[in-house]
Amino acid sequence: MIADKLAESVFYVRQFPFLKDAFDFIEKNKSGFISMQGRFEINPYIYAVIETSVPKPLNEQKLEVHRKYIDLQYIIEGCDVIGWKNLNECKEVYAGYNEEKDIMFYNDTYDFQIKLFEGSFALFFQQDAHSPLCGEFPVKKCIVKINKELLK
Repeated sequence: MIADKLAESVFYVRQFPFLKDAFDFIEKNKSGFISMQGRFEINPYIYAVIETSVPKPLNEQKLEVHRKYIDLQYIIEGCDVIGWKNLNECKEVYAGYNEEKDIMFYNDTYDFQIKLFEGSFALFFQQDAHSPLCGEFPVKKCIVKINKELLK
């Protein structure tokens, strides 16, 4: 997992060139995100979903993992609290892998939480079990899904 401010994205693009299109999309659209909702195709390997979500009740805060996609979650408005745990330490499956949605849920407790504010992002790889929407207020996010094939 990586968490930082969008202003630092150049550093991460140097380390991970596959992030360039994702960060370019965010930079290009950040001033118009407030009026945007839905799914946006960036290229054949990357798409973005812009949505406003409400926090999950404590009993619905499950850790999620993805096999096909890396998550880049950028905060447009509000803040999000996201729990984290290494996938290798997750033992209690809540819902098996859904290939169509590329998601699996665990009922384990996260090891720690991060709080992301407007203009910040978190990057979750396949080993990063994460539980978004653990905060207190609605949050608008741009979630960029990056096919792991770009890591090769």
